[in-house]
Amino acid sequence: MARLEIDRNIIVAVKKGELKAFDFIVTFYQKAIYSHLYRLVNNPDDALDLVQDTFIKIYKNRDSIDLDKNFKAWLYKIATNTAYDWLKKKRPKTEELTYESEFETIEQAQSYYNIEQLEILDLTEAIKTLKPDSESVLRLYYQQGFSYLEISEILEIPINTIKTKISRAKAELVTKLKKE
Repeated sequence: MARLEIDRNIIVAVKKGELKAFDFIVTFYQKAIYSHLYRLVNNPDDALDLVQDTFIKIYKNRDSIDLDKNFKAWLYKIATNTAYDWLKKKRPKTEELTYESEFETIEQAQSYYNIEQLEILDLTEAIKTLKPDSESVLRLYYQQGFSYLEISEILEIPINTIKTKISRAKAELVTKLKKE
């Protein structure tokens, strides 16, 4: 599965402060960054604000873009850190996550397709109950398609720690889903 990458010349132009190139970067990545941030904060308005904050940080720190490293990983690292900083300010540390499903029972008359949709919703809700860092590594790996190395760079965590976090998050998910 090939991923789309931004041409190196565009990144060089952004580094020089060219607004058209930066506008291209924003247009190219804003939906993916919004999706990533929305999953972290679970609020569309907050996610939009964080997208804006992320791209402001990108522009202000464009001099620190390393052309030898993965730009997309750097971008996600800034977005993730922006969300984590926001979450630290917004949420008290003692807050407990709870799972409340909109679906209490599954009627026997439902089709296989409807049951499959409910399973996807249950998985989505179960993922939301994970700790933010566990949820983040799962989403970066499975939804965004980043490698362990790229996730390691984004989160500034050793690669073996990323492997462990993904393994533990999957095990925790399995346990949560079995309970339901």
